[in-house]
Order: sequence, then C-alpha cells, then structure tokens
Amino acid sequence: MKNPKTGELREVKVGWSWVLFFFACWFGLPLFLRKLYLLGAVLLCWTLLSFTLNFVIAASGMHPDDVGLLSFSLFTTTMAFNIWLAIKGNEYTAKNYLDLGWVFAQPDSLETQYALTKWKIEPPDRPAA
Repeated sequence: MKNPKTGELREVKVGWSWVLFFFACWFGLPLFLRKLYLLGAVLLCWTLLSFTLNFVIAASGMHPDDVGLLSFSLFTTTMAFNIWLAIKGNEYTAKNYLDLGWVFAQPDSLETQYALTKWKIEPPDRPAA
C-alpha cells in the first residue's frame, strides 16, 4: 500500500499475521504501529486488566484450584483474542489504510486482486485517464 501524500510504502500481507499473534500481547504495540488505535487501546486495557486480575487473584488467598482456573480463563481469553487478531489483523490494517487515504501501490497486480477478493473490498474507483 502507498501513501499518496508522502510516497511511503507498507506491505500488507493477506492471511495470518505472525507479528500480531506473537506480539500483540505486548500492550497492543503492533496495533498502534499499524494505526489501529481502537484495537490497540482495547488490547492495552485488556492486558492491564489481566495483569491486575492475576495479581489480585494470586494475593487473595483463594484455593489454588480456583486461582488456577481463573488464571487459565484469562489466558484462554487472551489467546483467543490473539488468534482472532492474527486471522483478521492484516485485513483490518489494509481497510484502515484505505480509510486514511492510502492506495494500492500496484492496483492491477494479481496480488492486489487477490487481496481485494479475500478482504471483500470493492476495487477503488480509477481516475479518468
């Protein structure tokens, strides 16, 4: 994708995002870098809440089985969100860039056509030649 104002290029892959899968749990940093501020804020809040809840649960004097179950529930929820982000993150990134005025660097390429189909995006209007 290309920013027509600055000429900056960003590659947005189709499909699974390993970066989001492994690193989104780091306070949502990859999401903020992709200009997905709302998702980044949600993940940041979830991460802080999860750390806080784990600390409170561990210090509460609850039965160890209950502590394990609650911690496992938090971990499972976090992993489910990371998997969802890994599947949908590149699509959201591309759509966000388009909303911000970016364009496809090679609009006629097979890769772009594949991405448009996969992400269910209508081809952008072409300026009259």
